[in-house]
This record gives sequence, structure tokens and C-alpha cells, in this order.
Amino acid sequence: MGISPDALFQAISIDLKEHTPFGPVGLGAVPPDASYKQFVSTALLYNVTRKWAYKNTESADANALEKFLASNKTCENWHIPETNELDHILLGEFQREIDQFFHPGGRMLFDSYEQVLDASRVGPGSAVGSRGTSFYAKFFASPLAMTSYGLYSVYRSYISRFPRALEAIQTCQEQLGGPIIASGSRISFAPKTQDVSRLICVEPSLNMYFQLGLGALMEGRLRSRFSIDLKTQPIINQRLAYAGSKTGRFSTIDLSSASDSISLNMCKAYLPEWLYQTLMELRSHSTEVRGSSVKLHMMSTMGNGFTFPLQTILFSCLIRAVYKFVGIRTGKGRRDWGCFGDDLIVRSECFDLTIRLLKLLGFSPNSEKTFNKGPFRESCGADWFYGQPARPVFVKKLDSLQDCVVAINLLNEWTSRTGIPLIEGVRCIANGIRKEIKHLFVPYVENNDAGIRVPSLLLDGSIKRDRNGSLVYKAFRPIPKKIRVGDGALIVPRGLKSLIFNPAGLEMSFLYGELNEYAIMVRHDHVKYSSKARSTPWWDYYASSEGSYRGPFGWQRWETAVAINLAILRRKAD
Repeated sequence: MGISPDALFQAISIDLKEHTPFGPVGLGAVPPDASYKQFVSTALLYNVTRKWAYKNTESADANALEKFLASNKTCENWHIPETNELDHILLGEFQREIDQFFHPGGRMLFDSYEQVLDASRVGPGSAVGSRGTSFYAKFFASPLAMTSYGLYSVYRSYISRFPRALEAIQTCQEQLGGPIIASGSRISFAPKTQDVSRLICVEPSLNMYFQLGLGALMEGRLRSRFSIDLKTQPIINQRLAYAGSKTGRFSTIDLSSASDSISLNMCKAYLPEWLYQTLMELRSHSTEVRGSSVKLHMMSTMGNGFTFPLQTILFSCLIRAVYKFVGIRTGKGRRDWGCFGDDLIVRSECFDLTIRLLKLLGFSPNSEKTFNKGPFRESCGADWFYGQPARPVFVKKLDSLQDCVVAINLLNEWTSRTGIPLIEGVRCIANGIRKEIKHLFVPYVENNDAGIRVPSLLLDGSIKRDRNGSLVYKAFRPIPKKIRVGDGALIVPRGLKSLIFNPAGLEMSFLYGELNEYAIMVRHDHVKYSSKARSTPWWDYYASSEGSYRGPFGWQRWETAVAINLAILRRKAD
């Protein structure tokens, strides 16, 4: 395979040449009178390889670190601004919203760590001091890590009510020692774009457990106070963005480094004192990067368990403060604003005041992803242009067979939405898998990584039927990585750290729902696949009794798009 991003970009450029007179430019540089096809083509050309996962990320990592340190310095220097009367009223309304949020019925949202621990859970990511990402690995096969013994004392007192859990912790300590006092979090990097990586601060394991418990309490209050459920809010944001692109009624706002801009000084000024002290006890006060320790002047970072709900609370209160100032009702259940982390949607007449209040509190709108005028809006992964879908495709790598089939499926879907063929782009990718092409076709209902989704009109004699008349095909399925429980030992997959055998810990893992059929599923970045035989009584669109979000019209567009994009490829393959 080894298809280069340059080759893909050039192929896509040929496909879009007729519709990209502006070249590969950001959306902010597209003229306001651009047609739909010009807009979506420009967006695709600009973005298709922008998130390519290059193996050498030194420059992108350095840019991410520089950006993080700059945000940290900005947080250190933040102070309550000297305001005019307008700003004073806005900040006062914001303060009132914060107080009402954290004091339901005039009482504190929570008053003990026991309530926090009752809501706690284990996150799926890495943790300082842990030998794995599973609940078992973090709590029963690794020394617990925390920033203070005070947290451990609270936790130890809490689990003393559960004798089996206490036994599991003691067994771990007897074999591995601990607990461990960590100086703070540890910086790591993940791919984001070619220019800048995503910076994550990995928290100590016990701190993260407390943070996620506090985050859960905040999420519960978001549901009861603002009717914001973080599981479903992206859908609401997407609908509001759609409406905004059609009517101009709503504006979408995205922030730069939002999680790294929640300054300690701002939190101390506007959060209740009891909450501020709790956050201070649970956060990491410093982070380690390349052997050096950096004191944090931001309340929390990406990687902290309460960062996302705290962001959502702050920005929701901010929006409601602006609405109240303007005189717009903000009753429970009203859908004329949206907030999901730093994805904000407000009525357009409130846009300027929202930006003003954000800046007063130390936040910086991302001008490239904030839209108040024109026909484009985007939020929570949905892009709209005059109410029509405008989301580009981001191809991150083409190293494996699965990478290629996913990219082909995504490009075909883009064609079905926009009506613009991508024959050269699809052929560029397919050329790298030509030998396997006839064996990769799967039906419409399959996942994008299962194979190349095609309509039946592109099938040939290679697809057989079983004795029941169903069509038989092969599809890729990811092979899960598992830690298997043996006789007195754990069998850990290659590439993962070994783990001690802790019977009481395995029992707790089972009760947690993690241990199933003598195995613990674990996360891994490099997914391996196997080919599985499958069958289906129908290959094409099927109108089930529950209905389908794609629907007959969507099916017809998709069928035509795939037939066009794969036509030349099919002729050559035959």
C-alpha cells in the first residue's frame, strides 16, 4: 500500500478542479457568494490530508507544547478586568448563574467525598503509575498513584466498607508496594493535524478516579438544571447548527485551547469557595514534560476527569447570563442555545455579547471555526451550508487494507451527499489494493471498516448464495485484545505490561463488569482484523419496520455515487 498523502491530494485536486477556483484554503477565505459545490469542494481539498498521521511528529509536538505553555502563561496573568457598567452587569449575571447551578435548592451540590466516590468510575485511558488501562490493571495490579496522602486516606476509609475490595488493594500493596505520591500529571501527545499535535496530561490513577466522580455529579446537575445530557447533546448542537445555516438565527462558536484557558484566578473569583477548594484538592498542581516540571496556572487540562463537564457548566452559565441580559427566556428544556464542552451555539443577536464575556473570562474564540454570518455553521462534527451537509473527509493514513476501505467508503459517502464524483481519488486508493479488490465488497448495512460497501449492481459471480438463498460474503472484524485469566496467572497480550495475579481484584473486576468469560478486554491503538464469513438475505437498502436514517432517497443517491466512483475501477478489475 504505502499511498502517500501527496498522491491522494493530487488525485482529489483533479476531481475537484472544476469547483475549486479558490484553491485549498480555509473556510474563512471562501467568498460569501460561493456556490454549494464550490464550498464543499474547497473544504474537502483543504482538509482531506490535513490530519494525516505522519510518523515524525516532533514539529507538531513542539507546536502543541508551545501553545500549551502560552495558555498556561495567559492563565497566570489573568485578573478580574476593570470593567464598564455593561461588563459589570454581564459578569454579575454569570456569577449568579454559577451560584444557582452549584447550589440546588440553596444547598451545596455535594458535601462529602463519599458522594463523589459513590459516583466514581475508572476512565479508559492511561494513568500515572498504572501498568494498563483496565480497572483491574489500575487498581489491583499497579501501585495507586495520587498527589496527596489525604486522597488515599479518604479512599481507604471508603473502601473499608467493601471487605473484598480492601483485600484486593492490600494484596496489590503487598506484592508491588505503594501507594505512590506523584508530583502531578504527565504530558503526552496524540495526533491531531499536520501542524499541531493534541496535548494530553495523564493524571495519577487515584486523582482521576476522584475527578471522574466529581465530573459525574456535575453531569447530573447539568441534566437537572439545563437539560443537557452529554450523551445526547451533540445531536441537539448539530440540529441547532443546521437551523443556523438555513436561517442565520443561530451562531456557532468554537474556542482555542478552551480546557487550557480555565485559569485558577478566574475560578477563584467566580466559583463557590467550597467548590474551588475541592477542585484544588483533586487536580494536579504541576505536570511533567521532557523531564521538567511545569507549575499549572490552569484549573485543569485535557486528560483531567472533570474538565469537560466543568467547561460545559461554565459556558452554559455564560450563555444564560447573556440571554438574561438581553431579555431572552432560558427556561428548562428550551432549545435556542446549545453547549457541549467548547462547542457553543447562541442566538445570533447574542453573538457579540457572548464573545465579549468569553474574552473577559480569559477565553479566545477560534476565528477559523466560529461562524456568525453567512450560510455555514458547524458543531459537534456536523457541517452545514444553507442546510445542506458540508462535512469534509479526513484521511489520516493509508497503511493497511482497512485504512483503504474506510477511506473509499467515506469518499463515496461524500459524493452521495454532494453529487460531486471523486473517481480519481477513489482510484488512487484502490490502486494500492487492486489484487484484493474483488474480495472486499460488502453490503450496504456493513460498517465502514468491514469492506468496500457497494450496491448489488456492482456485484459479479464472486458473490455466492448459501442453501437458504442468502448472499455470502467476507467482512473484516476487529480482533479484540484480551488479558486472559489462567490457572494462577494472567496471560497478557504481547506489547502490554505483565500484571500480577490478584484473586480478590479479579472478583472486583467481574463485579465491575469488566471481566467476562475469563478475560478482560483492553484498549489498544493498533487494531488487528480477521476476515469472517457473513451472509445476508438482502444486499441493498431494506426498509425495516423501525425505519432507517438513510432512507430510500439517501440510498438511491449513495447507489449512484458508488457506481460512478467505482465504475472505472470495476472495468479494470474485470
